[in-house]
Amino acid sequence: MTRIALYVAVAAALSAACAKQTPADIAASAATNGKDAATAASLATALTNKDKTAKPTPCETDFGASDAAQILTGSTKLNRYAMNAALDEAGNGCEMGDGTGAMIDFSLATKPPANGDNKQYYKFLVSLAQPKGIAFDGVGDEAVWIDVHDSNITGMSEFDTIAIKGEVICRADLHFKKGPDGDKAITPARGVELAKKLGALCNKSFAVHH
Repeated sequence: MTRIALYVAVAAALSAACAKQTPADIAASAATNGKDAATAASLATALTNKDKTAKPTPCETDFGASDAAQILTGSTKLNRYAMNAALDEAGNGCEMGDGTGAMIDFSLATKPPANGDNKQYYKFLVSLAQPKGIAFDGVGDEAVWIDVHDSNITGMSEFDTIAIKGEVICRADLHFKKGPDGDKAITPARGVELAKKLGALCNKSFAVHH
């Protein structure tokens, strides 16, 4: 799964911020639980020059620091990074994490591919999962979780969820540093319990996009 500029300067990443919310609204969201006060201040400043006609992205409307904090429980602060391209739909994803120990890569696909539809695309994504995805209930119409495996980010492990509701696909991938530091940065939940925590992010977005 391709991701862009994971650890780029925070100022560049913040340029993807939402136009429909005020700088104060976004700053308050980013600073949830006191985890990101410095980034919140930078974000509020960056938004003052944001294009007011830009369409909000799921990172600003669906997936906030308070959501990430439920999974990145050991992280001392949370930053937003560059929009990702995990589902090949520009603008419909984001990355949030502490920059070293753990991060969540979150993305949506709301438009069908050129050939086929998103239901077929979902089955294709599941077929590619290594190790094999395990089906579970309670998230969207269908969902699978993929157990811990090597991340494409050097020195990190990865745990994934993929879900679909109607024609909307959601993917929430947790990356965490290998070893004790990574384990301390995230919730101790594993298996289907962790899948449901990540799946809750998808359910939140499904509620927005249906």
